[in-house]
Amino acid sequence: MTEGNKVQAGQSYDFYAMRYSPERQNLRDAIFREVYDDYFGQSSWMSTADYDRSIEWLDVAPHDHVLDIACGGGGPALRLARLIGCSVVGIDSNAQALANAAALAQKQGLSDRVRFECHDASQSLPFPDSAFDAVVCFDALVHLPNRPRIFAEWARVLVPGGRLLFTDQVMTGPISNEEIAARTIVGYFLLAGPGYDERLLREAGFDLLRCEDMTVRLHEIAHRHCTARETHADMLRAAEGAEEFEKQNRYRAVTELLAREHRLSHFVFLASARPRT
Repeated sequence: MTEGNKVQAGQSYDFYAMRYSPERQNLRDAIFREVYDDYFGQSSWMSTADYDRSIEWLDVAPHDHVLDIACGGGGPALRLARLIGCSVVGIDSNAQALANAAALAQKQGLSDRVRFECHDASQSLPFPDSAFDAVVCFDALVHLPNRPRIFAEWARVLVPGGRLLFTDQVMTGPISNEEIAARTIVGYFLLAGPGYDERLLREAGFDLLRCEDMTVRLHEIAHRHCTARETHADMLRAAEGAEEFEKQNRYRAVTELLAREHRLSHFVFLASARPRT
């Protein structure tokens, strides 16, 4: 790793800038291939098999249009388009992530069906009413303020009967302030208790179709992250800096502990937008 890729003492650390930087891509991919079986570019707490299974629940067809909220580097959006043949729009606020996603779409020959737009998913969506047949959001909801308004926006851009698929982390046991601090190291973060998402979905005009507990996978993936980071410790410490390296390790170790003890759970939700009155 060159000197220019290292975080120097006193230099601020931007998590997402580092995650999507071209200089970090090879290291990131090497680590994530050890974390995920059949890695396709995801960075969520879902396995590839669980992602594919949940996508089947959407019941979308090749002519449908899907919105991917906080799409990151585009791996899930591109896999969805490739598996189903549908059109996908991915939005994210990180310009480098979108550049990576667009390049990947070009490489995979999917630019005609998948496009990426720079937009802050916490703000009103730049799309007309009923623009999409489905909306997906993988492990980004916790970072979006004002969840009632977020759900209302998702309902607005969906056609009546359109499906919403998202994942969320739910507090299902006591979590200490030290553990909360270790788990919420990047930007805004909201952890709520059981029933919160279900209530807000009803109020926003959704019918809940399915809610599946994926906590076993949360524990497994967190454990794999810890193992992979230990394997690549020297390179990660050089890239992140000693302080951030320890913080990121703690983040994953606490996640593994909380998931193992079912104090923090991970759910995938499937809902349908009710007709607007």
